[in-house]
Amino acid sequence: MSTSTTSSGDTATRTDPIPDVDLADPARTADADRVLAGLRAEHAAFWHGPKSRPGFWAVLRHAETLQVYRDATTFSATHGMTIDSLRPDQDPASGMMVEVTDPPEHQRLRRSIGAFFADGVVADLAPRIDAHVRTLLQDVRDRGGPVDVVEAVAARVPTHAAGLLLGLPPEDLDWITDRTALVFLSDGPGPGGERRAAAEQANGELLGYFAKLLRTGRGGSGLVHRLVEGTATRPALRTGEAILNALNMAIGGTTTTRAVLTNLVDALARFPDVLPALRADPAAVPTAVEEGVRWANAVHHLARVATRDVEVGGRAVRAGDPVLVWPRSANRDERVFDRADVFDPHRRPNPHIGFAAGPHSCPGTGLARVQLRAVLRGIAETFTACEPAGPAELVPSNFLHGYARLPVRFTPA
Repeated sequence: MSTSTTSSGDTATRTDPIPDVDLADPARTADADRVLAGLRAEHAAFWHGPKSRPGFWAVLRHAETLQVYRDATTFSATHGMTIDSLRPDQDPASGMMVEVTDPPEHQRLRRSIGAFFADGVVADLAPRIDAHVRTLLQDVRDRGGPVDVVEAVAARVPTHAAGLLLGLPPEDLDWITDRTALVFLSDGPGPGGERRAAAEQANGELLGYFAKLLRTGRGGSGLVHRLVEGTATRPALRTGEAILNALNMAIGGTTTTRAVLTNLVDALARFPDVLPALRADPAAVPTAVEEGVRWANAVHHLARVATRDVEVGGRAVRAGDPVLVWPRSANRDERVFDRADVFDPHRRPNPHIGFAAGPHSCPGTGLARVQLRAVLRGIAETFTACEPAGPAELVPSNFLHGYARLPVRFTPA
């Protein structure tokens, strides 16, 4: 994989405009939106020189991000999905786990997994998710006073939904919530590595959990078992494929949705006119959720590797170069979104790419929307205002933008 080496023909192209800023440092998460907005004004893509991680191309604007997302032949996902997991050779799960597999093998895995996110399946789960959300919000109301919305709501909703989808034993859900919260932790520059070690341990424990689930028959009607069985219309997966993809859905379905939920509540606190507007017009909740996925985007970056020489945003990307799209930046591209930094619950049109695009678009989009709508609708029905109630704490991750702690005070209706 290419890193910082340059030839005389592309030295100017590979000049790093932020030599003293390391976007792979999780400490930059708090001001990443500001830094990327300044860069986005001048660069559709730029070379981020080697710092705490090897160098990479950063793609910041909406159109160029779509170019990378849609061209899975040129931009391969097989080397890892984050800057912390990116590797010069193929990821060991490539060819087995859908997230790090390219077409055409990707289609086989996607077909098998996609059946579990069909409209009918999601529609059947929606009332149970809605009831769970109402119970959680009623508990928040009954408690009164400040509440950490991460602990009280955001961490519990997606794990409950994943448990329903995957057929997980209810007594295991708290354990799964704790482990998935660790998977995308990042370390900063310098010695240490404690967070990544904890992340890798949590990932290994979750992998072992799903392997044991299949081996022992616990959660016998769950997704991991059904992936292995297959049907007349859905190809069966091999045991290793079933375990890896169940793991992928458990992690992806909980971590990103949890982060978006925390960011969405943060938006309600930052933009106090939004909640009264939704109370006055409940039909606007689905539109507000789409704005939440845009403004409250939880993913800083996704990694690809160029398979051939290609131009992105006027930059000459060479075969073997790491290419990182920054969807949180693309979703605030002023060329596409008017008043991009403003949370507008009535924004139309809203061509956000918060669920990615192309072959690797999120298969769980429908289930995520059900959860986000249930929470936003429930908050609008139960409370009249939301305000900060103490210092918030971001997740220390260069991949996820979300809160580990978010104290707020809701005003009951």
